[in-house]
Amino acid sequence: MLGELMNIPTDTLIDMLYIILAAEFAITATDAEEIDQIQRELQRRGEEQRWSLQTVN
Repeated sequence: MLGELMNIPTDTLIDMLYIILAAEFAITATDAEEIDQIQRELQRRGEEQRWSLQTVN
């Protein structure tokens, strides 16, 4: 699933995470794995943005 996440817009990933966490049912092992993968992809994107904002003197 992680490879597929790279093609999903960030806003959609956040929505997916919210839907999983907002469910009235207990979180399953599959849900936990998906949450972990979404979180890692969002962190990777955050790291890329930090690098792109730096300037070289």
